[in-house]
Amino acid sequence: MSVFRPAARVTGPDGREWELYAFRIQLRGRRGEPGFDPDLPEPRLAAAGGAVDGVLWPFRGVLRLLALALWELPRAGLKALGSDEWTIEAVTWQPRRTAYTWRTTQEYRGHVLAQVEGQLARGEVPRPRHARYLGASR
Repeated sequence: MSVFRPAARVTGPDGREWELYAFRIQLRGRRGEPGFDPDLPEPRLAAAGGAVDGVLWPFRGVLRLLALALWELPRAGLKALGSDEWTIEAVTWQPRRTAYTWRTTQEYRGHVLAQVEGQLARGEVPRPRHARYLGASR
């Protein structure tokens, strides 16, 4: 299973298509997203004024990309090696993006995926057993 392709796809009775993802690596969320930790430093450049900010904007993107490649991905990978925790996410983009997220263990990953898939196919809001609900994002 991969974070880059869904572990399963299901269509609900209302016609919404859901994609189910299962992954171990958990990157730190952005500001306002679940998983964001305000105590951890973010790479950023201070700019005085809109013109300077516009010039520095591409450099901030490069700094964020470098921070992701050199810090966040290795940190998340090492953390995932020592953990038995899996994240299950159900995402739809119709009529707007909606995502439900749960955490479970390796032992129950398949069961949780099957329960979420079945409950979405029946048009229910999924409530799988053996998983901790992390919330919905819209």
